[in-house]
Amino acid sequence: MIAVTPCERRALKKFRHYIKEHAKPLKGLPLAVRLCGASKQKKSTLGKEVSIPESDVHHLLSAPLILALSHTIEDIAMETGEGELIASFQHLDNFEIHKKRYCTISKSIDTVRVWGEGEKPKGCKEIDFVSACHPKIARYWMVLFDSPHCRAVLMCKQINRAVQFEDKRFVGFYSFNPYLVQSIRWRFNLLTSGLCKMVNHWEKSFPLPDLNVREVDAFLKKSPAHPAFFSH
Repeated sequence: MIAVTPCERRALKKFRHYIKEHAKPLKGLPLAVRLCGASKQKKSTLGKEVSIPESDVHHLLSAPLILALSHTIEDIAMETGEGELIASFQHLDNFEIHKKRYCTISKSIDTVRVWGEGEKPKGCKEIDFVSACHPKIARYWMVLFDSPHCRAVLMCKQINRAVQFEDKRFVGFYSFNPYLVQSIRWRFNLLTSGLCKMVNHWEKSFPLPDLNVREVDAFLKKSPAHPAFFSH
């Protein structure tokens, strides 16, 4: 077992403080955990209900929960007051409602880099926009913060084809491990080339589990209230 670093402890303390505020609108939802067997033959089972997913564990996440986790990492960046924040938006049209918030963050830390397809938003001179020049990249939702004293990352991939925000489902995880954060940051920056080889290398380096979308939807329909996530 790798020992928890002081950097991770600082990030976790800040995370626990900010997630309480951002998760308030999600209260009342049965955040059920779905535990999957190690072998393909073993059937999935339902575990106990929890309020917040564990770090460093893959989860099936709803878009509202991902947004709460993203805002938490953004708050950690603002409190830290230094470092780099990288955020991917599936399309830059989705950035508009967060524009004011990200402009504020850009004045608080060293660098803010935003990824996404579409036209670069106006009035954001202090933000570095990067074109997501490969269609596979558009499936990812990532918020990564890297500074000398505090690091955090949320990385998810959309598994369904929903267009409406509330209907999107993602598989992913969040972590405060400094080695993992820096590794993801380094490899993600290589995607600026847009080369298929780089994209394939990225997906092999951090493979996210594949889930059967029909099975997930069937379970959600049977549930009395839609859970915000499942872990496996």
